[in-house]
Amino acid sequence: MSARRHPGKIIDSTTLIDFGMYGIAGAGAVYLIQDEMTCLIDSGTRSEAPRLVKTLRKLNAFPPDIVILTHAHYDHAQGIPLLRKEAAREKKGFDVLASARTIPLLADENYNKDFDHGPYARIENVIPIKDGDRINIGAINLRVFDLPGHASDQIGILDEKNANLFAADAVGEKISDGLFLPPFMPPAWDPDDFLNTIDKLKGMDYKSLSLSHFGYIYGDEARDILDETLSNTRKWWSLFEENEDNLDDSQYM
Repeated sequence: MSARRHPGKIIDSTTLIDFGMYGIAGAGAVYLIQDEMTCLIDSGTRSEAPRLVKTLRKLNAFPPDIVILTHAHYDHAQGIPLLRKEAAREKKGFDVLASARTIPLLADENYNKDFDHGPYARIENVIPIKDGDRINIGAINLRVFDLPGHASDQIGILDEKNANLFAADAVGEKISDGLFLPPFMPPAWDPDDFLNTIDKLKGMDYKSLSLSHFGYIYGDEARDILDETLSNTRKWWSLFEENEDNLDDSQYM
């Protein structure tokens, strides 16, 4: 398979950081882009934020200049309060950018309650970005794309120089070659938006995908994964529909 699922450089300007979600290697990634400015894609969870800060310091990249949040789910955004606190201790700061649809969700500490990994902090003072925006960090332009489905507010970020798309959870969670979890997730899964996003991705000029869960997908697999996620999601959704009356029975499931 054409994938790298270990921490470290994936391309010259970009590093995959495993933030150790749930204490498990290979479960959650954020990505650091280093050019004239440094940009972190997502911030991980609250509980693993100290590990992320430590890793960024080792890379001489704390605090980054910019953090872009792909959506408001806790495992992408709840690291921000601790990152801000640690930066402030050094009398430094950084800009947090997110979709205008994400901003009110970040400010609602109850948005992630269905995940039961709280407590969750309100995240405010976020700069809005929108589909089509370009963020220049040096020789690299980062272009924003709306990619809803998994979450109504989700965006992707395309590194136009390297044709690498930070796709967050848009296509699901391909944790390993043999484990591909679907993208549907509370509280805002929308199957129609998901199908439209896959069509949008099929028309985009990218060569590689950087997934939050988990790794850097390149070569033919970076395109083939789009049809794979359609088939995979249909199978999982059928399983859930067939067992909808037993979803609360963990022993049965």
